[in-house]
Amino acid sequence: MHRLRFDYGGRPVLDGVDLTVPPGRTLALVGASGAGKSTCAHLLARFWDPSGGAVQLLPADGDPVDVREVSDDDLRRAVVLVGQDTPLFHGSLAENLRLAAPEADDQALAEAARLCGVDRIAPMDTLVGERGATLSGGQRARIAMARALLVRPRVLVLDESTAHLDNAGDAQLATALHKEDRTTIVIAHRPATIRRADRIAVLDGGRIAEAGTWEELTSRPGSALNRILTTTPS
Repeated sequence: MHRLRFDYGGRPVLDGVDLTVPPGRTLALVGASGAGKSTCAHLLARFWDPSGGAVQLLPADGDPVDVREVSDDDLRRAVVLVGQDTPLFHGSLAENLRLAAPEADDQALAEAARLCGVDRIAPMDTLVGERGATLSGGQRARIAMARALLVRPRVLVLDESTAHLDNAGDAQLATALHKEDRTTIVIAHRPATIRRADRIAVLDGGRIAEAGTWEELTSRPGSALNRILTTTPS
C-alpha cells in the first residue's frame, strides 16, 4: 500500500497509508472500530479502487505492479480475502470447497481439508444444507480457509475470519496457513492472534500510527497497541 487514500464521499477513512509486507511474512492490522481495517482489506482485493495512492503487488523480481493493471482473473488468483461470514450453498463439502478453484483435483482438495480440519467435520460428499445450516460458525470458518488454500494465493487477507474459533483452533489454522512465499495480512481483535504475527501495524486517524513486533509495541509506554488491548477481551 503506497500513500493509500480512500473516502466514502466525506472525510477520508484512509489518508496516506504506507505499508509493505514481504512474502512469507504475516502482518496483523489493528485498530479501533471504524479505523479503516476492513477498508484496507477491500482495497487489497480490489472491491473498490483508492481515491489516491495505490495498492501494489511485489513480484519475486521486478518493479511493484498496481493491482489496477492486473486482470480480474489474475488478481482473484493472486489475492484472496476471507471474511467473517462464509458464503455456502446447499451442496457437498467438496463442492463448497471448490467454489473458488473448480479445477482443484482430489489430492489438493484432501490436503486443504486436512490442513484446516475440514476432514474432521464430515466426509467430503456430505451435504452442508442451505447456507451451511448444518454447520457451526467454527466449521464454516475452517471451510473458508480450506477454500482459500485451494486457490494458492500470493496474498491472503483474513478479516476477522477466525472470530468463531477458540484460541486453540485459531492457533492451529495459523500454522496451517503459513507458507514461505505467501504474504498474509490478518485483521483481528484477539490478542493471541495479533501476537502471532511477525509484525503489527496500528491504524489510527487514517494512517499507520505505529508498527513493530509485539514485544516492541507492548513494551512501549503509551503505545496505541496497548490502548487497544486494554479494551479488547482475550
